[in-house]
Amino acid sequence: MNKTTDLFLQLVQIDSPSGHEEKMSLWLQQWLKKHNFTFKIDKVGNIYATNNKPGKPLLLCSHMDTVQPGIGIKPVIKGGIIKSSGNTILGADNKASLAAILTAVETIQSDKNLELLFTVKEETGGGVEFFPFAWIKAKHALIFDSSKPLGGIVLQSPYIYNFHAKLFGQAAHSSQPKKGINTFIPALNALHQIKIGILDNDETTINVGIINGGTGINIIPDEIIISGEVRSYNNKQFKKHLNHIEEVFKKETKKSGAKLKFMLDGYCSGYIHAKDNDFIKKIDVINKSLSLKTIFFEHSGISDANVLMTHGVQTVNLTDGAKYTHTTKEEVSIHDLTLLTSIVSKCIQTL
Repeated sequence: MNKTTDLFLQLVQIDSPSGHEEKMSLWLQQWLKKHNFTFKIDKVGNIYATNNKPGKPLLLCSHMDTVQPGIGIKPVIKGGIIKSSGNTILGADNKASLAAILTAVETIQSDKNLELLFTVKEETGGGVEFFPFAWIKAKHALIFDSSKPLGGIVLQSPYIYNFHAKLFGQAAHSSQPKKGINTFIPALNALHQIKIGILDNDETTINVGIINGGTGINIIPDEIIISGEVRSYNNKQFKKHLNHIEEVFKKETKKSGAKLKFMLDGYCSGYIHAKDNDFIKKIDVINKSLSLKTIFFEHSGISDANVLMTHGVQTVNLTDGAKYTHTTKEEVSIHDLTLLTSIVSKCIQTL
């Protein structure tokens, strides 16, 4: 094995499910002290650190948390592949990145001005969104949080909003429906007018994931809550679909005599990088120097990069080589952990 692998095996055995990153945070604080970084912790637990060296800074970001089941992870190595024992995730998302960043910083001789950001609750939300971005001086940042083959660069990420339509009617016995206001009727009529699935030439997806309502089969349902999400790479279409969804719920609720409370949460701003962006082109050169072919991913999920981009830090999300993340089959190879460390090292030395 090697230094990155040894560190990775150690990190994944530190429990840090979203919202409970305390042990991981304490470990990182000790590491930062040992390697002469000064650091600050914000009100939600994000750690910002700098090595206080002169020159243009580069920010490296990794999240501390993992999804569940992520308690008591026992990594197993077989044929050069690291997996969990099978009862939990492995935690390569995002501890492969974390191990590579820490190892690169420890081992390369560089006078690079580095800023490090270790975030909480990336998987659930409520972490980097509350970070005091005035602390960051860097104009460019790297995140390694895309579970695809090494050499990949994410070019765009979607805008996302969750919507919740809560309808209030009047309960009554099912034998006397005229005495009640059945909220299922406007809800179903509204849903019939909402296109669900892939839209706008694959740029948009709309999903309704939760429908809750009613208290008994012989009672007119007086309350129903419908929750879903809209995500799109096209901001204009994104806003158009959200407005349409709210309007059809308003129209159908009014027709039925019920009342509506329409709520939005979980907003995440999307972004687009151009292939000819200077920062992107430099990363492509780094890949080539390591005999890696750059793969441009036009579409991806969200990450801390979305929030950093919103606050003026040009952030590129690179792939980490992990497979089957967010499942108990999650794995990463020792070869890819080593190569990922080489990518991070080259980025520190070059960018």
